[in-house]
Amino acid sequence: MPTYSFSCTSESCDNIQEDTASIKTYEDHHPACVKCGNLCNYVWVPSVPYVSFLDGPTGSWPSKGDRFKRYRAKASEDASRRQKDRFGEVKGAVPNYNGQETGTWQEAQYQAMKDKGSESAATFVQKVAEEKNDPTKIKI
Repeated sequence: MPTYSFSCTSESCDNIQEDTASIKTYEDHHPACVKCGNLCNYVWVPSVPYVSFLDGPTGSWPSKGDRFKRYRAKASEDASRRQKDRFGEVKGAVPNYNGQETGTWQEAQYQAMKDKGSESAATFVQKVAEEKNDPTKIKI
């Protein structure tokens, strides 16, 4: 049953209370005021309506969204596994210049400087710095 707001008819009491009433009889329904005991009349109180989707086995929208997220996560894991099986582990950035692999980023920077000048070599500065600070690399 819906809940409606009722205002006390007494002028000294400014109580507004909620009570349940059927849709057909809510205007004829006059509950007793909880403060003073006088009758209350229906009063329209504007409010913000809200919709609540209950999650659960009934298949409401939130549960469908969660199921879809789980499905997409599993599909992504399966695709990642298939890619690793087919192509092996994913490599990081490989030192190269114009698609030709070089031994180090510093060599790639040198090739770029030799071909196009110092402006194009500036794109390799970050990788060269990372390479110099990498403790796993053997420094010659």
